[in-house]
Amino acid sequence: MFENQYVIWIIFGALFVLMIVMTIIPQRKQKKKMQEMMSSLSIGDKIMTIGGFIGTIVDINTENDRFTINVGTEEEPVKVVVLKNAIRNKI
Repeated sequence: MFENQYVIWIIFGALFVLMIVMTIIPQRKQKKKMQEMMSSLSIGDKIMTIGGFIGTIVDINTENDRFTINVGTEEEPVKVVVLKNAIRNKI
């Protein structure tokens, strides 16, 4: 009778550990990929922000992690300053 209870608790424990592992590993991979993308950003790269702005990087201020992007055209530039953390991906 007690042997069956131990088996059930062992199975529950193993499933819990498996669930934790399956959520942590993809998060680490995504974080590493994001850090690689952030470190590769340079002037002239086309990016999209988390707010939906799509623009070209025209200036990088590494001192306070801010990017100036042009969301307008070359003829009529509209410059916006965004934080480094506001960049979603590189296009």
